Amino acid sequence: MAKNTATKVGSKSRTGLGAAVSRARSQQAVAKSGQAQAPRGNRLRRYLREVKVEMGKVTWPNRTEVGQATSVVIVAVVIASAYIGVLDVIWSNIVRLVRLG
Repeated sequence: MAKNTATKVGSKSRTGLGAAVSRARSQQAVAKSGQAQAPRGNRLRRYLREVKVEMGKVTWPNRTEVGQATSVVIVAVVIASAYIGVLDVIWSNIVRLVRLG
């Protein structure tokens, strides 16, 4: 079940999502007024460090898996293009018949 937390906003009390939103906004206001932002270089270094950590968690496919996935995509494209080509020929003939008739 959802946890109900009430916060006093003016004369109204809020529960649930409304309370969470108002708490988040007040925390953002305090953070903006109380602290200066980190220099841009530090944020970039931190971002790149976190990217490196996340890329280490990625499981990369081996050569056979890549080959199999590529062949599946190629087969799907061939089937879809054949389907669209057949429909194009059918509709072209129908349109040609309607113009002549």
